[in-house]
Amino acid sequence: MVWTQIIADFSFAETRGGGGRMTGQDLMAGMHGRNIAFLDSAFQLREVSAGFAQQFDAWPEDLAGVDFTCLFGPEHEMVLLGLCLSLQSRGDGAFREHVGVRRGRFRQVLGVVVRATRGVLVASAHPSPRPHAGFTLSAPNARVLERVAEGWTADQIATDLDIGVVSARNLVAAVLAQFGATSELSAVSKAYAWGVLDPSVWPPRVVAAPALTRAG
Repeated sequence: MVWTQIIADFSFAETRGGGGRMTGQDLMAGMHGRNIAFLDSAFQLREVSAGFAQQFDAWPEDLAGVDFTCLFGPEHEMVLLGLCLSLQSRGDGAFREHVGVRRGRFRQVLGVVVRATRGVLVASAHPSPRPHAGFTLSAPNARVLERVAEGWTADQIATDLDIGVVSARNLVAAVLAQFGATSELSAVSKAYAWGVLDPSVWPPRVVAAPALTRAG
């Protein structure tokens, strides 16, 4: 079975005591404890392990048939679709992306790896460290980003910062430009994926790190 060999070749494959590689039967039997999912030719999830489903607070059967490129929200859909199409056309290779998924009021940053072997795509998702730890924000932009992430309007931001509405809108536009985003949703998603916003707290807060300027 081609999937058995793909699991054996996958970069997360394990070895057993004594240094011997697990057999294909062992791997398939143990798939429920692994963090992988097979994608069909339309990039829908087919065989989903419990470990993979757990990253989305779901059961494997809940994810079967779901479009992989839609798992992480509309801000990531086209990027992932393009990467999957490119990988599918090459037949072999891999890509890695850092994306965010919502868990209740919080967001979890995941490192997603998709690998192709002989045209068959296998995905894995793991909690991710901050991939852009050197990203810097000015103090005003950090405050604006936190409020945008909480869902504040430009009028509310203007009142909170004691500035005009036009100035507040300009600050929001500057934050979007810094993230290369065309919408507030996209900017916030990138901020979580890049480790600029702390996914473990609410209301949203910029990570307190030396690389992030928050003076004043």
